[in-house]
Amino acid sequence: MIYKTIVLAVLLLTGQIIIPSYATSGEILTPPVSPFGNDYVDVKLLDTYFGNFGQKIEVEPGDKNVPLTVVFSNSGSQDISGIQGFLSLPVGFSGATSSNGLIEADNAQTATTGQSFALTFFVNIDKSINIHDYSGTVKVTYSRVRENGERSTFLDVNFKITGKSSFNVKAVNPFLIPSSNNDVKIQISNSGSAPLNNVVVDILTQNSTGAASGIVLDQNEWKVGNVLPGSSNTFSINAFIPQTLIGQTLHPTFKISYLDGQGNQVTTTRTVDFVVGPASLTSTIVISSSPYLLSAVMQNLTLGIENKSPSKITNIGISIKPNSDSLKILQDNRWFIKEINPLEKTNLVIPVFADKSIEGQAVNYDVNILYTKDGSTVIEKQNFATYIRGVIDISVSDIGVSEIAGKKMIIGNVLNQGNVKAQFGQVTVIPLDNSIIKQSSQYIGDIDIDAPVPFNIPINSDTPPVGDQKVQVTLTWKDTLLQQHTITEIDIVSFGTPKTQSGDGSNSNQLQIIILVAIAAGIGGIVFKVRKKKIPLEKKVQESS
Repeated sequence: MIYKTIVLAVLLLTGQIIIPSYATSGEILTPPVSPFGNDYVDVKLLDTYFGNFGQKIEVEPGDKNVPLTVVFSNSGSQDISGIQGFLSLPVGFSGATSSNGLIEADNAQTATTGQSFALTFFVNIDKSINIHDYSGTVKVTYSRVRENGERSTFLDVNFKITGKSSFNVKAVNPFLIPSSNNDVKIQISNSGSAPLNNVVVDILTQNSTGAASGIVLDQNEWKVGNVLPGSSNTFSINAFIPQTLIGQTLHPTFKISYLDGQGNQVTTTRTVDFVVGPASLTSTIVISSSPYLLSAVMQNLTLGIENKSPSKITNIGISIKPNSDSLKILQDNRWFIKEINPLEKTNLVIPVFADKSIEGQAVNYDVNILYTKDGSTVIEKQNFATYIRGVIDISVSDIGVSEIAGKKMIIGNVLNQGNVKAQFGQVTVIPLDNSIIKQSSQYIGDIDIDAPVPFNIPINSDTPPVGDQKVQVTLTWKDTLLQQHTITEIDIVSFGTPKTQSGDGSNSNQLQIIILVAIAAGIGGIVFKVRKKKIPLEKKVQESS
C-alpha cells in the first residue's frame, strides 16, 4: 500500500513538472526543415567558360570575338524551347556583334527535361582587363512545351580570364663531347601570360637517339613542375655520346605534357638540336678579357679570341653563359666569326649589365667554342671571370683663392658621381711656370657619393703672391680594392693686381727732383763765386810780398 502511494506521488509530481511546459505554450511545433530544397526551377546554372560547348580555351586581354559558353540544365518537369540569353558583363567586356551593352545568344533546339544545354556569347576583351576572376548576370527566357507564355530567370555567372601559355624548349649547352658522359640541361621557358602546370617531359627515341645509335640516357621522363609566365625551368639529362657520332648534329624530339590555364591536358612535341664534336686535348683558342666590370651601368665587355695554332680556323661559333642571373648579356649570347688566321686575334664586344647586388663579387663565365680546323670540327670549353666593382666618378671643380681667418688659401670642391665611395683622398697643389707658391697638400679622407667635399690648402710662399699664378691641383684616392687613382686639374688662380702709385705722388717725386737739382745748382754757384774772389786776393798778397 505504501509503495502504491509512493508511485502515485511520483507520477503526480512528474505531471506537474512536464505538463505545464506544454500547457502554457501557445506555439505550434513544426517539423524540422529538410536539407533538400523543394524550390524547383526550370533552369539551373552548371558552368561558365571561354570556348565552345565542351571545349575550353585560354584567353587573354585584347582578344576579340571569343566565345563565352554558359552551360545550363533543364531541371523542370517539362521540355523547354525558344531559349534566349542576354548577358551583362562588367566594364572592359563588350559584345562582338552588339553595341547596346547586352550580349545576346539563343538556342534553337528544345532542351528536354533533365538534359543540359548551352548558350554561347561572343565577346571582346579590352586590353586593360587583368588576368583575374570576373562575374556577370545572364537572363534566360524560354517557353514550356504545351504551355503558352514566356518565362524568364536571372542567374549570376562567374568566369576567369586565364591568359595564354606559350613556351619554348632549348638546350642550355648544345655542344656534346663524344666518348664521355655529358650533363645536358634542357630549358623550358614560358613567354606567355598563363602558367604551364604539372609539366612532364618524355623523350621520343628517334632522330639518331636511343639504343640503336649508342646514346645512353639516365632516364626517359622528367617531371618539371610548374613554369610561371615570364620564367623558365630546367631539367638535366646524363647522356653518354659514342665516338661514332663525332661531327654529327642530333635532333632528339621531346613530348611535353602540361595543364593549361583552363585545366586542359595539352600534349605537344618539340625538337632540340645538339652538335657532337671531338674533345680538344689542347686549346687552340686563347680567350682574354678585362678583369673588371662596373656595377649598375651599361657597358661593353671586350672578349679577345686568339688563334694560337699555325692553321686557320673557320666557322667559329661561340656561346657565353655567366653563372649569375644578376649579370645580363644584353643580346643573344651566341656569336659567329667567319675565320681567324694563324696567330691572329679578334675581339667580341659584348654589351652587359651587372646588377648592384653582385658588387664586390666575381662572376664566372662558361664559354663553348665550336670551330673547324684542318677539315675537322672541334669543340672547346673554357671559362673566365670578371670582378664586379662599384663606379667611382670623381671630378675637381671651383678652384680659386679665398681668405679664411686672415690666411690666403687655394680652395675647390671634389665631387664623386659614382655609386661607391672613394677612400684615402688627398689634394696637392703644385706650382707651375715659376710660380712663387710652394707645393702643399691636404688629406680629405673618404669621398662619398653625390656630396661635394671641399678642400682649402694654405698658401706657402716666401713673399705674398700677387697677380695670376698657374697651379696644378692633383687628387689621389683608392678604390674598394685599395688600388690608387690620380686625376689632375691645371688652373690659373688670381691673387689680385699689385698696388700702383697715384698721379699726385708722381708729381711730388718730380718736384722733389727739381728742388734737389736747384739746390745742387745753387751750391755750385756759391762755390764758383768764392773761388773767383780768392784768386785776386792771392795775387795781391804775392805782390805785396
